[in-house]
Amino acid sequence: MTTLDLVLIVIIIFLVTLYLTSKFKENGNLSNVIKEVKDDLKQSSIVVNELVSKAKDIIFDETVQKTIKEFIMIVEEKNQIAKSKGEAVLAGDDKKFAVIQRLSEWVSNLTGSTERAIGFVEDNQSKIESIIDDYISFSNKMHGKSTLSEAEKIIADKLKNQS
Repeated sequence: MTTLDLVLIVIIIFLVTLYLTSKFKENGNLSNVIKEVKDDLKQSSIVVNELVSKAKDIIFDETVQKTIKEFIMIVEEKNQIAKSKGEAVLAGDDKKFAVIQRLSEWVSNLTGSTERAIGFVEDNQSKIESIIDDYISFSNKMHGKSTLSEAEKIIADKLKNQS
């Protein structure tokens, strides 16, 4: 054992002694002290369980959006590699599906639950697809491609009709 281990053991023993001494001062009866200690342990386990459960919840925030964009870039890179090798490339819904599949795996790994990952993707599907569409549309514009998102097509059509 290292010196740190010994110091931690001494501190733990001291804290347990203080805890039990305070319980004895309140009740004085050993059976009541044991009941209170059991209740305290139950309450502590409930609180820890709630904290762990909350820690596993994924919130749709900037981190998730950044992760989605990274997955899009990975899919795009794989497409570029496949294109250079003369293999089939993903397009449209297949590209979206590949990104969503990667996101599901990521959420599943974070939460430890496939069900939570599926629920997260289902609950946020429209946001996820919107980010994918916007990012791919922006990426296509940067590469000189003329594909527009659905919203951009509607706006372009309205502008043409007004002219």
